[in-house]
Amino acid sequence: MTEKRQDEAPLLEVDHLAVTFYTPRGTFRVVRDVSFTIRRGEVLALVGETGCGKSISAFAIVGYLLPFHPGESRIDGSILFEGKDLARMTGAELRQVRGNRIAMVYQNPGTSLNPTMRVGPQMEEVLRVHLGLDSRQARQRAAELFDSVGLAEPERVGQRYPHQLSGGMQQRVMIAMALSCEPDLLIMDEPTTSLDVTTEATILDLVADLKQRVNAGILFVSHNLGTVARVADRVAVMYAGQTIEEAPASELFKNSRHPYATGLLQCVPQPPSESGTAPRLRSIPGGTYAPEEANLQACLFAPRCPMAQDSCHTEAPEMVDAGDNHRSRCFFWKDVHKEIWGELEPRDENHLETAEPVLKAEGLRRFFGQWQRKYLFFGPRVRPPVRAVTNIDFEVGAGRTLGIVGESGCGKTTVARLVAGLTPRQRGEIRLHSEELAPQVEGRTYKQRAALRMVFQNPTMSLNPKLPARHIIVRSLQKLAQLSQKDSIKRATELALAVRLEPAYLDRHPAELSGGEQQRIALAAAFAGNADLIVADEAVSALDVSVQAQVLKLLEDHQHKQGTSYIFISHDLAVVRYISNDILVLYAGHVAESGPVDCVLNAPSHPYTEALLSAAPVPDPDAVATHIRLPGAVPTLRARFEGCFFAGRCPRKMGPVCDHTPPPAHIVPGSPDHVIYCHIPVEELAAMQQGRVAEVT
Repeated sequence: MTEKRQDEAPLLEVDHLAVTFYTPRGTFRVVRDVSFTIRRGEVLALVGETGCGKSISAFAIVGYLLPFHPGESRIDGSILFEGKDLARMTGAELRQVRGNRIAMVYQNPGTSLNPTMRVGPQMEEVLRVHLGLDSRQARQRAAELFDSVGLAEPERVGQRYPHQLSGGMQQRVMIAMALSCEPDLLIMDEPTTSLDVTTEATILDLVADLKQRVNAGILFVSHNLGTVARVADRVAVMYAGQTIEEAPASELFKNSRHPYATGLLQCVPQPPSESGTAPRLRSIPGGTYAPEEANLQACLFAPRCPMAQDSCHTEAPEMVDAGDNHRSRCFFWKDVHKEIWGELEPRDENHLETAEPVLKAEGLRRFFGQWQRKYLFFGPRVRPPVRAVTNIDFEVGAGRTLGIVGESGCGKTTVARLVAGLTPRQRGEIRLHSEELAPQVEGRTYKQRAALRMVFQNPTMSLNPKLPARHIIVRSLQKLAQLSQKDSIKRATELALAVRLEPAYLDRHPAELSGGEQQRIALAAAFAGNADLIVADEAVSALDVSVQAQVLKLLEDHQHKQGTSYIFISHDLAVVRYISNDILVLYAGHVAESGPVDCVLNAPSHPYTEALLSAAPVPDPDAVATHIRLPGAVPTLRARFEGCFFAGRCPRKMGPVCDHTPPPAHIVPGSPDHVIYCHIPVEELAAMQQGRVAEVT
């Protein structure tokens, strides 16, 4: 590939883009002033807090904001694709461009796939329409694309409906669909939010390969700064509908020239110091400038900025050249440094502990489906059930957090649903305060249901689309906390403020909220009943780093004040390290490793844990991370494992013993609660991994 020249014509040029919505509740200026360019073979990352206009800017580019009725919305500025203004194209012209030359990966795959069609025909339709393939060619190409994004049994995946796939599998289907025509411009809106770290690393490798192979330009919308650092060539930071800084990735991460961007970088969980002290998370105080507010002759970040001066409140800054292809919308960009946000505070590690755990699970087992016979009701058994969870043991102490990690499909969400009683267990027992819980939530007492709450991975599917956001919080307060209607409304407002949402958001319907705002509503509802245990399934995956820091601090403060325990499921190992006391590593429905967080995330660890750490993105473009990529995907879990459950993908496989003998449990010397299920002795694992465990930051 020829080297890119700075003077070559941009593939995409967005100039002073502004998007305004006119609603019965008023005028919303969701995008105020956005400008950037993307050249072929270049990845531009668009970052910023939830609600800043990132996704709306992406939708405007592909023409998804054309008004259904005159006066519904307005787009100002220009969006030039190879010199042609997309904002002025007709619907017919846009259809010739979308999917073929410009493709998009959406943030929420569950609502982007047709629920009434199997995913295979949905993919094949794209291939037939845009590439002219016949049915056989389209079916074969669809299987190849599913395999390229790490989906197990790609031929069978196409026969499933979207609801039969996990969130991570749905996202991989969407990515495969977007890559199917090898587009010139690929827009990726939070493409790895619901993916585990190993799949995320594979997808980012695919993105880099596409950029190089077809010289595509990529707009990468994300709030994950580690992912941005790994994939982006340049970064544009948005705040309140404006681009406020743009620079090469390495320059922005090392030498940010805007207080807001510097603040975002400071919100990332930091690893413990050499003395073992973990710093408390920082967060940017206040809330973002509301889209219903008018444009002011002032800096919109001034109310939250630690450097704000009188001129910031009376003059509107413009984007200025800060040198070295670096631009900033700040009067005092020369004075910006990370110390403006203050010194890091040590984290309070005091936790309420009792001899009796809040929750104890032993021998949990859950299979889905039954043996299928060759001739429906007779003949040999040919298809076993899915072995989702097999003999899982764990406990959660009072005032402690158990983090559960692993790839999509390894059984994390199934464990959460077994604990909540939403999926009945087939074997084993679960005890809450020494009382055995019924397998299904309907069989549990009122007190037990109130003591255990759950925050789901997909907030869109857990909120009633026909009712305002206030309903789920008020209903929880009335049912679980026994508050009156008046007191419930007052308390709902307090909970909204606690999760950094203005009370006005409570009157909006879920469709009017961003993914991060929906998740904060779900968290507020979980806090409503003062539960003893909250099961949080990817509770912060949809949040940007600033709001994530606020929510994690909120979870931490709530735990210290109320003694609440958490089961915290996440793909983000940095977040898990920060919030958790103990970790359970699952693979293919089995426990690979368990123990205190600092022990599990350092050598020695299970080879699977080592691979997860290697794949975890680090918010440093110049970081040299270990490169362990697991081949294939998590097994389909239909056949019983004869030997080690991880043998088929293990980079440290010893030989036939791993295929035929179940791994023994090794207790790590000096840490009696740290257990590793592996054939390799602990001492040898430690020697192999010395210096290779990627630092999770």
